[in-house]
Amino acid sequence: MVAFGVIGFLVLILIYFVVRTQTMRRELSQIRHQLKSTDTQSKVSLSAVVMLSGQLQKTYQGRLEGLQKHALISNDDYEVASFVLAQVEFVIMQCCEHKATVEEAIHKALEHSTYDIERINQFIAKQPSEIRVPWCKNSIGGFISACHNLTSERLLLKSKKSPASEEQA
Repeated sequence: MVAFGVIGFLVLILIYFVVRTQTMRRELSQIRHQLKSTDTQSKVSLSAVVMLSGQLQKTYQGRLEGLQKHALISNDDYEVASFVLAQVEFVIMQCCEHKATVEEAIHKALEHSTYDIERINQFIAKQPSEIRVPWCKNSIGGFISACHNLTSERLLLKSKKSPASEEQA
């Protein structure tokens, strides 16, 4: 009698483990499917970010060229701003793919250029607060906002008029 009880208990344990294994396989299959779906969505999102950051970079560079043509920006400032704006796509992608800060991405971009961080910092320090404050946030949103304001004709005209109006007063 005891032997039948032990055998029955072992059979129940075996059934439990078989059912548990099947349930875990089903869950694993569902998780794999969700992972593939999420991976596909992230690839699509990343390609969209690449495309949008490239378009932003082209837009900002075009606006900077317009400022240069209208002599609203000095040649030295134009060179540094041109470098910064040429790095928009790189910085955004470094921040999105590698979770880098803007400062880390700029340092990485400077490795392959003749510029140094001091020159960039001096350039930013000369800019109005609408550019400096977002830049100092060290985030993608702040970087994009700073680049947008850097190429804003309205902001440059406003900053050029401010010192002249202070001298008259």
